[in-house]
Amino acid sequence: MLHKWLVLLLFFLIATKGFNQTTNDKNRLYEFLVECPIYKCNIIGKIIDTTLLIAPPKSKFMLVDMKQDQCIIRFTVLNKKKSLSNKSFSLEDYTTYTYYSITKAQLDFKASTVKKSDIDLVVGTVITPIKLRYNPFDFSKDISIGTTFGVKYTLNQEKQAAVDCLIGVGISSVSIDSFATHGRTIKNVDLLAFTSSIGIVLELGNAQVGVFLGFDFISNENKIKYDWIYQGKPWVSFGIGFSMFSFNLKK
Repeated sequence: MLHKWLVLLLFFLIATKGFNQTTNDKNRLYEFLVECPIYKCNIIGKIIDTTLLIAPPKSKFMLVDMKQDQCIIRFTVLNKKKSLSNKSFSLEDYTTYTYYSITKAQLDFKASTVKKSDIDLVVGTVITPIKLRYNPFDFSKDISIGTTFGVKYTLNQEKQAAVDCLIGVGISSVSIDSFATHGRTIKNVDLLAFTSSIGIVLELGNAQVGVFLGFDFISNENKIKYDWIYQGKPWVSFGIGFSMFSFNLKK
């Protein structure tokens, strides 16, 4: 019965993994470095006003869409002090649904992405299928499933390289035998255990590799009954492909 519940939980976490990873989209926030000619258009890129406008430096905008050589943008910051050639920006020019057209070359050479903070908050799920136990040494396949949270430090924005420092809590299925109970039980017994852990995960693009140090605690009743020798003792686990999503601290 215990294994059935763990298998169901495992499938649920795997099913939600793809949803969690979609929150890490490419950066679409830009800032003009110099003046840039723009034309008012609609959301599909059709020019609706041929009046030439000039976007001022340091004005921030979102890249809404890109169609071959055309980029559709909308501004995100109101700055009424800036002026334009031939026309001044009015309040309605900065409304959420006012779009402008620039070329791909202008995006590349006259604008840059607005850098996010190097530090993010991360939340996710971690599954550790194999554990190395010590004192005495044991190599077990006790499965731990839990929630983890912590901070992510970005090493390289373009290459999507980062290091996550995590704290996790969850549940484990531990299999105990005669060796691990000083002969209290002859056959293997599966028990639930509360698990706490700390870990470091290295992210390289979509690949994730991590190492965790954790502790398992069975209930006091089972501890007295079986005298499990690994109660509260540290274990080490390695893993790949964790499911996590982040919240940037600087927008």
